[in-house]
Amino acid sequence: MQLEGFWKELYDEVNGKTFLDHPIYRDMAAGTLGRATIAEMLAQIKYCVTEGIASLALIIPQVPRPLKAELAENLYGELAGTPRVPSHWELALRTGAAAGYTEDDIDARPMLPETKVYPDTVAAYAGKGKWLEALSFVALGIEDMFHEFSAKTAQALRENYGFDDAAAFYFDAHVEADEEHGRTGWNAAMAHAKTDAEMQSVRRASLEGRNMWWNMYSAVYEKEEGRPAPRLTLDS
Repeated sequence: MQLEGFWKELYDEVNGKTFLDHPIYRDMAAGTLGRATIAEMLAQIKYCVTEGIASLALIIPQVPRPLKAELAENLYGELAGTPRVPSHWELALRTGAAAGYTEDDIDARPMLPETKVYPDTVAAYAGKGKWLEALSFVALGIEDMFHEFSAKTAQALRENYGFDDAAAFYFDAHVEADEEHGRTGWNAAMAHAKTDAEMQSVRRASLEGRNMWWNMYSAVYEKEEGRPAPRLTLDS
């Protein structure tokens, strides 16, 4: 995928703070992150599927016809699973439990306020008819960076925490899937945001998505590791 001009600048801006820069990943890669933190991270990721991804269903009636089937298929796979891959929330429970807990324990943990920003923001954009901003929040701000994080996290979980293939599969499944979802988001943004105002609105939504995911990790890190973690704002 070739990005030029404004879109290359936006890509660089979003990736100015990647998830691999976060202390939650750095500690995991070093093998010093607590298993309780891994469990809590996956508990929050579960909500990002059941509440966050589910909220994207609100934009399906708004998107141009060629995108409807693709987005609907993506949502169905995440929420209901396919014959080959279980739903992504089930995979998140499995991976969280592999840190030394039960799936019921992971499932019962409450959603953190930083996580709730995801469905709240997507729903707010959808309620205003801003389907492209809602999609950009998720696809450009989160999913386009998550596939690299997923690949390296799966490696760290195997090497440092003894996770087997089944336990690490949540992250394995998101390497190819989120690379594809990110590509869908960029193509939609470039095709439908034409004016400066539209492009700036997509920019803001993309940065909001990245910041939400980063700040969710920070909340998890502070809760379980007992140490401060940086937060991002739109001015960061």
